[in-house]
Amino acid sequence: MASHQLDLLENALDSLTEALCKYEEGERGEHKAYKFAVLHMAHFVELIFKYHVAEKHPLLIYKDPFSQKLDRTKTITLWDAVNFINNESADTLNKSFRADLEWLKRLRNEIEHHKFSMDVPEVRTTIGRLFRSLMEFINDYTEIDIESSIPERTIATFTVLSDQYAFQLYEAIREAEEIEEANRANYSSGDMTVVRLECPSCGNPTLVINNQSSTGFKCTFCGNEESDDIPATCDICGVDSTVGELDYWETDDDRIESRCYYCSGRYHADKDD
Repeated sequence: MASHQLDLLENALDSLTEALCKYEEGERGEHKAYKFAVLHMAHFVELIFKYHVAEKHPLLIYKDPFSQKLDRTKTITLWDAVNFINNESADTLNKSFRADLEWLKRLRNEIEHHKFSMDVPEVRTTIGRLFRSLMEFINDYTEIDIESSIPERTIATFTVLSDQYAFQLYEAIREAEEIEEANRANYSSGDMTVVRLECPSCGNPTLVINNQSSTGFKCTFCGNEESDDIPATCDICGVDSTVGELDYWETDDDRIESRCYYCSGRYHADKDD
């Protein structure tokens, strides 16, 4: 009969691979896959912490390691391992990390034992934050070479989740794409209103329409609200233009008036020259 065995670390890394695969499925639009990404990530976290404890002494992962009759079927919990780690060195797992672990534990329990609901953007960002915190712990306090154990098919996702800048940019571009897609229906009726631009501040395609912005646009990555390419109209003749192509005049009643090439007088000035 065929058998399949994994030691503690191999089991943890196997769960990490599954978490990455399910995360990728979720990113492709299969939102229910995030449920399994949460379960596999929770398993990975728990086993990595237990592995760290076991490296100190293999018996320490059992519930009562000093018992005369050791019960090898009962191991410590995630929070036993967390307390062990923080007792070794205070605040190794800081408050924000522990808060994310609480979130993960709560959602995992709801998935496993009861009905549940999950906010998909929150799941994505919290998993990313948890993953980076865990990688920092692994790099600082263990000898585990995680990256060399990641299958080629999931290495791109591993890289994005591991790097805070890359993850934030990835999320910003995704949000900008979703805003653009939500407004794409207008194009079918002939409305070619600009929805998304390249942000001149950070250089990413993340400057999108935003009703709360004073300019009507805001970058989902750096928060910039300005660009010469933002659509605008001439206050005199109503011609469509852009912010950078218009001139701005202060009126007698202290208003700012935008004027196009012709209404500003530039056309006539250039002609006279």
